[in-house]
Amino acid sequence: MTLRHTPLSVRVFATTVLLTLGIGYGLGLLYLFGQKIKPAREQGVSVVKGVAHTYHGVPGESALIAALKGSMSSMIEGEELVAFKEWVADGATEEGYGRVAPIVEDNCASCHEPEGYPPLATNYAEIKALTVVDEGVSLKALARMTHVHIFGIPLLFYILGALYVRTRYREKVKAVIIVVPFIGVFMDILHWWLTKASPGFAVGIVLSGALMSSGFALQWAMTLWDVWAPAPAGTKRDPMPLVD
Repeated sequence: MTLRHTPLSVRVFATTVLLTLGIGYGLGLLYLFGQKIKPAREQGVSVVKGVAHTYHGVPGESALIAALKGSMSSMIEGEELVAFKEWVADGATEEGYGRVAPIVEDNCASCHEPEGYPPLATNYAEIKALTVVDEGVSLKALARMTHVHIFGIPLLFYILGALYVRTRYREKVKAVIIVVPFIGVFMDILHWWLTKASPGFAVGIVLSGALMSSGFALQWAMTLWDVWAPAPAGTKRDPMPLVD
């Protein structure tokens, strides 16, 4: 029995799951755009180069300034960003920290606290540690990201795939499309590590993300269509009701 020929309650349930997955995935892409793509564009940097900066680092620039110009650009900008740049350029001394301390307290400390997001950024010593040359994501952080993503992201594809395999499309077509997002996520994670070693692999992250999203979108749209598409002439929508 395919989704097209299941009772109404089953199709409504499948639609609810699909809409939830679609909204969640869409918001994830929107967040990615705001945190990675938009800051790169504002700096006149290509998406690939911006990704390379995230994982490999920015040669000759401190991790602090790279973050403030990139993923944290929405938190500190304008005169506050200038103040940070001048403080770092002057040697990031403890005597000069008073110029940026209020900015740290208002914009950084609430999130980058011991129980919050790493790295810590609540006082001079912690901020000073971020003024070293940017080497990108640390190996420890990369390992943590890999652990979270390799279990979390595929879970979405497991749920979507469980519905997709019940559609009426040709089995060979489904067999190919259903593995596309899984290939995408594993290739994406692999290229994180490769880009950490060499920035040239950053293009693989962008292409893997596109592959992953394309596979998700195809399964999502095809499944939703199969749930509500008109039944072929001469057939019934609910030939096998669950309850008489």
